Amino acid sequence: MFKKMINRFMATAVIAIATSSAAHAQTYDFLLLAASWQPGFCATHAGKPECSNLKGTYAGSHLALHGLWPNAYNGNHPQYCNVPQRDIDLDKTSAWCSMDKYGVSASTLNNLSTYMPGTASCLDEHEWFKHGSCSTIAPNDYWLDAIGLMNQLGQTQLNNFIASNVGKTVSRAQLQQAFSASFGSAALPALSLKCTKSGTINYLTEVWLNLSSTNFAHFPAASSLILDGNVANTCPTSKITIARP
Repeated sequence: MFKKMINRFMATAVIAIATSSAAHAQTYDFLLLAASWQPGFCATHAGKPECSNLKGTYAGSHLALHGLWPNAYNGNHPQYCNVPQRDIDLDKTSAWCSMDKYGVSASTLNNLSTYMPGTASCLDEHEWFKHGSCSTIAPNDYWLDAIGLMNQLGQTQLNNFIASNVGKTVSRAQLQQAFSASFGSAALPALSLKCTKSGTINYLTEVWLNLSSTNFAHFPAASSLILDGNVANTCPTSKITIARP
């Protein structure tokens, strides 16, 4: 599958150049893999359907999928590529489950629900129309690519460190060390740690990784990452809470 991923991206890079003058053509420079620590998300988003029973699920002990975003170095990240205005309007009011069907198969969606529990809230609809539509990849392949990346991420020392410290507080340096053990210390600029504060508690909620759009098939090798995505950390230097499922 990963060989197919790299071939698709090499092909679409040519397509993007050839159609750069088209009315809705948009290009991107790299991919941002947004992974959620779902228990932390649920600690700060009470009442979401996907938070009703995390214990014992894949997302209760592994980083889960938030999204895979085509990004641009200049900050003008492509969004809503050739998406009907109706779906844009629904998305911007968070009426995700009312958005149009977009061609993903039932089997892929069922597989995706393991890695993206947010499908219970139709997060896949939001992510596809806002971000995936700009990837130039068909919906089924887009999600299969994302699932493959998340499966690999779930086997890293970074994931293991987070899962083994539930209910505890850790430092940003410890999380970065776990990342370096997985990807190499030179790859640290590819990492961005996201926290959400609730009261006095800073919960780890997301891990963002900047991926090469032409070499991400080799993930989690360091060569699959880019170091100049310029995405900032929002976690404090210490007392980062790893929420329990």
